[in-house]
Amino acid sequence: MRVLLQLPEGLKSKAFKLAAEIEREGNEVVISCSPCYGACDIAAEEAEKCGADKVIQYGHAAFPVRSSIPVEFVEYRTPVKFKKVLSKVLKELKDFQRIGVVTTVQHIGQLDEVVDFLRSKGKTVIVGRHGARARYDGQILGCDVGSVTSIEKDVDCFLYFGGGLFHAIGGALATQKPFLAADPFTSGIRWMDKDRERELGRRKGALIAAVEAKRFGIICSTKPGQFNLGEAEKLKRLLEEDNRKACLLICNEINYESLNNFLEVDCFVNTACSRIVEDYDRVRKPILGIEEVKKIINLKK
Repeated sequence: MRVLLQLPEGLKSKAFKLAAEIEREGNEVVISCSPCYGACDIAAEEAEKCGADKVIQYGHAAFPVRSSIPVEFVEYRTPVKFKKVLSKVLKELKDFQRIGVVTTVQHIGQLDEVVDFLRSKGKTVIVGRHGARARYDGQILGCDVGSVTSIEKDVDCFLYFGGGLFHAIGGALATQKPFLAADPFTSGIRWMDKDRERELGRRKGALIAAVEAKRFGIICSTKPGQFNLGEAEKLKRLLEEDNRKACLLICNEINYESLNNFLEVDCFVNTACSRIVEDYDRVRKPILGIEEVKKIINLKK
């Protein structure tokens, strides 16, 4: 069997080792060197071009995606200790009793450890029910924060533990409650409330800028887990019914430099990864999400 091995950027350093393990099982391996942004980003076209029988995507949990080629998801657990950062977390949470805890799939195996630690210190800890795209309770994705929204009314604040700020910002935007991010790799902690307010302010600015826009470019990605042509066509009809012009723009990976060359466009609409709207600083024109387009149509009415 020929296998296409696909890895996110943080795990590409393990590509040769993983390929060797798959080859020892009697398989032939081709490694994708394209960026991989998540479980939604299946390298199906590359797999077809090289004659692969299936894709093995390493590092992500199973994701509900339609693909032209079979996909096997292999999860990865990051071996990192939380003891040092948890002592800092406890000090920050001294004024909060009911804590909602969320993380990514890389750390989902350590969720119980964090929960037990907080409970041993007298905290009431609640783990939310995952949404339709995540696999585990307490897990969040860039496009699935059900583990936050399902318990928002039951907690005083949220704790996210994991590397970086991408998932922390996504979680914070899904709630009005205080949101603390704890990074076990750097032992850094950060309240995300100011980040949330700043992002919400920018989204409001994009909406205001787009209200009078006349020409829209509707972005549709061909990535299997992001392909949303039906919604893109629906938005096009809505905009045209509102006496605006709209064109469908299709691509695999969004290139912001290329988008900036569409000088006739007043506003872009994103139907791919929901987090792309946060890349506003890389595009000269506003980028709206699906629901935001509907808002500006209603605002004008």
